[in-house]
Amino acid sequence: MLAGFVFVGDAPDHPLAAQLPEGGLMDWEQLHLDLQKVLEDLEEKNRVAPIIVEGEYDRRALRALGVTGDVRLINEGSTIFGLCESIAGGHREAIILTDWDVRGGRLARQLRDGLAANGVRFDEELRARLTRLCRKDITDVESLHTFVERVSDHASSGHHHRDSKRWYSERVFRRDNRRRSQK
Repeated sequence: MLAGFVFVGDAPDHPLAAQLPEGGLMDWEQLHLDLQKVLEDLEEKNRVAPIIVEGEYDRRALRALGVTGDVRLINEGSTIFGLCESIAGGHREAIILTDWDVRGGRLARQLRDGLAANGVRFDEELRARLTRLCRKDITDVESLHTFVERVSDHASSGHHHRDSKRWYSERVFRRDNRRRSQK
């Protein structure tokens, strides 16, 4: 476990909540603070190292979160090894930030191999930290901006514990029934 970070999804009766060391549930404020810390670390490392993402929507999400440095796309027309070679031409380090689904894991492994073959150090720690914080809610980088906004809204509104999936499904059901009755 990383210092200051909590693993998400360990409480059986609250699938979207995380266990705190003292046995309590992670609240929105803590999740918000952890996400902000990861994003600050990402922005700081991006000053010297490019971030590698899968597509344009991922880049847009990072820009919306305030990341202003070099963001490279895997799906930009060249091979993964070609991308790694171009990064090696100007950088000694890169940040791998692929989605945290099966395809993203495969791409991350290919990037690791390609960057290592070109003598470029790579950072996957930020991807791992985001995965642990978001994996029950989102599985891709392009959803990160809206997820951070949602967490921020919940944290500022005073919600403490994260609601269960049952609560969300009941809320959607009630909303849909209201819409149907208004027609």
